[in-house]
Amino acid sequence: MIDLKAVEEVSAKFQGDTDALARELKRVQSIKCRLKRQKGKATYQDQMTEVLTYEQVLKEARQLLDPKAKSVTHYTQEDVDQLDYDETIKAIRSIQSKKTLTRWLTDVEGDNDEYRAAVAIEAMLVAHRAEVAPVDEGHIRKSDLQTVVDTIEESGKVSQAQVLKMLRGLL
Repeated sequence: MIDLKAVEEVSAKFQGDTDALARELKRVQSIKCRLKRQKGKATYQDQMTEVLTYEQVLKEARQLLDPKAKSVTHYTQEDVDQLDYDETIKAIRSIQSKKTLTRWLTDVEGDNDEYRAAVAIEAMLVAHRAEVAPVDEGHIRKSDLQTVVDTIEESGKVSQAQVLKMLRGLL
């Protein structure tokens, strides 16, 4: 179980600098890789546990500082309804790429669950594209706001300063 206070401390330590956080994460992953080759070491278990815990804290801090949107291949109708015109176009291109890549995973064309799911999502996106119009410059996208809300809900108790920082990022 990851300690949320440790995640908050790490994100405060890097002061929102995602590049520095990425470098630290890369450094810790290198340490983990070198440590994997030293399984005969007497302190291997303790060191590996410590490195894995710190790596997970860094990943959680990265998610807190730079939340990732939901993948197009996992969209539901509610997710599609929140997209604006530009995001819908981008999602259609993405799901069409997924369809192309998964079409021939079996001997029979399109005979797999990934392809069928991509076809269903594409149909939802195309129908949604017909309903929406391009977004004006002064408006906030629903999906950006939903990403902030999801991050707050998933992270548990997030400090007020962190919430304000994410909301200011939308302006």
